[in-house]
Order: sequence, then C-alpha cells, then structure tokens
Amino acid sequence: MPYALGGSTSFFWVAHRSGSFEKHGLKVLPIFMRGGREAVQALISRDVSMLQQGSSGVILAWAQGAKDLAVIGATGNKLDYVFVSSSAIKKPADLKGKRVAISQLGASTDFIARLAVRQLGLTEKDVALIALGAQGERWAALAGGHVDASVFQPPITVRARKAGLPVWVDFSKTDYEYVVAGPVTTRSFIKTNRETVMNFMRGLADGMDFYRDEKNKDAVTRYLGEFYKSNNTEELEETRRVYSQVSPGLPVVTVKSMENMIASDKLLSTMNINGADVMDLSFLRQLEEERKNKK
Repeated sequence: MPYALGGSTSFFWVAHRSGSFEKHGLKVLPIFMRGGREAVQALISRDVSMLQQGSSGVILAWAQGAKDLAVIGATGNKLDYVFVSSSAIKKPADLKGKRVAISQLGASTDFIARLAVRQLGLTEKDVALIALGAQGERWAALAGGHVDASVFQPPITVRARKAGLPVWVDFSKTDYEYVVAGPVTTRSFIKTNRETVMNFMRGLADGMDFYRDEKNKDAVTRYLGEFYKSNNTEELEETRRVYSQVSPGLPVVTVKSMENMIASDKLLSTMNINGADVMDLSFLRQLEEERKNKK
C-alpha cells in the first residue's frame, strides 16, 4: 500500500498499527512514496493493488486515459494546509521570483501551492515551484533559507508558529472541500476482489475510530511518532488533536471535493472532467449502511 507522509494519511498508518485491518482478515504492507505520481504509476502497472495518496495525480492520470482508476474514499476531505513563507516576505508581492517548495510536480502540494499563490493575487508564473519531497525536507529547506515558502500540514505547522513565520493562507480555517488523501484502487481489482476492498474500507473506518477515541490517546501518539519518525510530543499531540477534529469519522469522499480539486487546477479545469466519473462510492454506501445497522 503506497502512502505519502501527511496528516490525513496518518489515519491509514494508525489503522495499520492498531490492528484494524487484521480484524477484517487483511495484512497491509505500507510502502512510503514521496509523491502521488509514482504511486499512481505503480497502481496502473499493477505492482500494487491499492494506494493511499492525494487524488490530484489520480484525476490527471484518469483524464489522460487511465480510466481503470477509482477513488473510493478519503481520509482528508478538507484542506488542512497552510502556506508559509520566510520572515523576509513582508507582502504577497515579495513572493515574485521566489522559490516555493512542493513535494513533487503533479502532487497535491503542487496544486495546493498554486491555489495559495492565486489566492494571494499572483500567478503560478510569478514563483518557481521546486520539488523537494516530504514536508520534513521542505521545512528543513525553508528553515535553512534554501527556499522562500512552502505548504505544510500539522505537525510542521507547530514549528512554523513557534518560529514566528508568516502564514499567508490557512486553508484549515475554511470549509473548502478538497481530497487531501484517501484510498484509490482500480475497477479491475474491484471486479475480482470486491470483498478485499470492502474489508480494507472497514478496517480504515475502524482505524479512524481508534484514532479519534480519547482513551487511545497514548497509543495514537506513539504510532504517530513512528509515522513521522519524531519524538516531539507537542507536535504529535497537536497532530492527533487537529485531525481528530477535522475527520468526519468515516473515510468519506464527496463529489464536491473532487470538483473543487479539478476546478482549482489550471490543467484539469480545461479537460472537461466529471469528478463523479473518477469515483466509486458503493463501498462508502455499504459501510454507512453497516454502521447504521450495527448502531
């Protein structure tokens, strides 16, 4: 299961470490991949059966002919990023000609950085987007003065706040729906392994419940420490607190979040894509029905 490092993806990691998938007869092997593009390529070539990544690269691949891809849920259905710059940037116009770090061209951070730049009254051509990898690497580059701005999720937001760096756009304070990360598979895999996919969704939902349950606070913080390779308790607890609040409790993905992702991207918005065509919501509907009956 390829995954990227990010707050929304931590739900998947906690589900894995808490044994939530094993409860439904699955053993998952998480494989870290820096950006969504290589994960999507692995899925298309059938080196993997599912992935847990941002959906922007999935939509682009689908639009370019990979119609077998299917978004089946989301562990992040609302933007949770902030756009942060060095203290040398005093006004948005100062960003012109400056370097903005993203994880990978075509990844979610690429689209989100472009969206932030446009909200500041600039265009993508006003800045240089530099692919540097996961947010820990992007933070090191910003703190070291090698880039001028980047987009971050918790727990890096704690470091930015402590360093007093200016936050120019805080998407977490808006109700802007956007698929930050979630499970993706192929329609051909669904056709031959439907119950496996359903069991994955059951395990993911159970893991999200585990994450949000206050009595599991210590275990979740420990798992997040493994996920981020960090022992900074303050940052890990901030991450757990933030995502416990923003998660709906089920891996819900909405058509609106897909439409927003498409409309906010310069390339995708010109490709006449219907977001619903990229999705298979049958697993979510079944999951919701099972939960309703169970309760």
